[in-house]
Amino acid sequence: MKKIKMLHIQLLPLLSGAQNMMINLLTSLDKNKYEISILSKPGGPLVDKLEELKFHHIPVRSLRRNISILDFIAFFQLYKICKKNKFDIVHTHSSKTGFIGRIAARLAGVPRIIHTVHGFPFHRFQPRYIQKFYQIMESIASHFCDTVVFVNNIERELALAKKIVSPNKAQTIYNGIELPDIKKLRSPITKENFVIGSVLRFWEQKNVINTVKSAIKVCRKSSKINFVFIGDGELFDICKQMIKQAELEKRILLPGWQNNILDWLIGFDVFLLFSRWEGLPISILEAMSVGLPIVASDIKGNNELVSEKNGILVPINDIDKLEDVLTSLPQKKKELSKWGEFSKDLVREKFNMKNFVLSYRRLYES
Repeated sequence: MKKIKMLHIQLLPLLSGAQNMMINLLTSLDKNKYEISILSKPGGPLVDKLEELKFHHIPVRSLRRNISILDFIAFFQLYKICKKNKFDIVHTHSSKTGFIGRIAARLAGVPRIIHTVHGFPFHRFQPRYIQKFYQIMESIASHFCDTVVFVNNIERELALAKKIVSPNKAQTIYNGIELPDIKKLRSPITKENFVIGSVLRFWEQKNVINTVKSAIKVCRKSSKINFVFIGDGELFDICKQMIKQAELEKRILLPGWQNNILDWLIGFDVFLLFSRWEGLPISILEAMSVGLPIVASDIKGNNELVSEKNGILVPINDIDKLEDVLTSLPQKKKELSKWGEFSKDLVREKFNMKNFVLSYRRLYES
């Protein structure tokens, strides 16, 4: 039987939420049924991972994260690649590649085009004119694809209310994750104090500066709490300097990016993510899969994963509330245990890999 030729288009060659979601999906598909290629900027951990998994990677050097004159070059390169390879399906990710990728694929005659919104590019922290600009761009791009997949219901409802996407094209597919075998994991963390941990990219979206500021204040209030922040990014050195100036290097650890995330997670008592905006964060799902209670900002995406049954949601502008919540956690051992169990049950029932893969397979093969 003829294989389905499929191209996934990413922007940055990172291994953050959108890229990891894609890899989880692609590794679960039948290789005898699908011929898969992935396009992105060259270099980076994503490309290394794709090489390890023996997926075909197409590098496009002209791709840029910010709006650039090179976007026109990238557009024509994507058009030529789609035209030459005659893909049956093009699946785009991220806002920039979602815009130029959908238009290029449609003009190249690709019969089926899907875009996954991992979080809209517009959010409340931007000026209104920028929000409106991105809404218009998303609305234009939606005319050049067959299905727009949302990873949370709130953004799908927002897109329908603002007429960004027509109802017949909009669909929610929650990110899914496997429940790991906890017995096979080995934590590198030496447990002395109560550990609050996070896995995040050190940039504006993740609100990492305010998160580290809060950690410093909590450590000064309580000698029983330590923090571990796993990840890297452009704000990493600033955060490292903040912790050094506070003389808390032994209690607020920054181990950088790690490949064995689940091993680190089982050493945490609570998972923290105080992002400014999200889609449906893989990092929270991973933490839930090992049975962790969650403290998170009360924003879209986060509040579809976290409730009073498995953690605490804190208003994004209430830093004082966050500090009070974090300081109180060591005294909530009974609640934390119940919250952690509910986290795991939620992954098992609602955010599991089987439902995630099956939903996309139906979309690809319909």
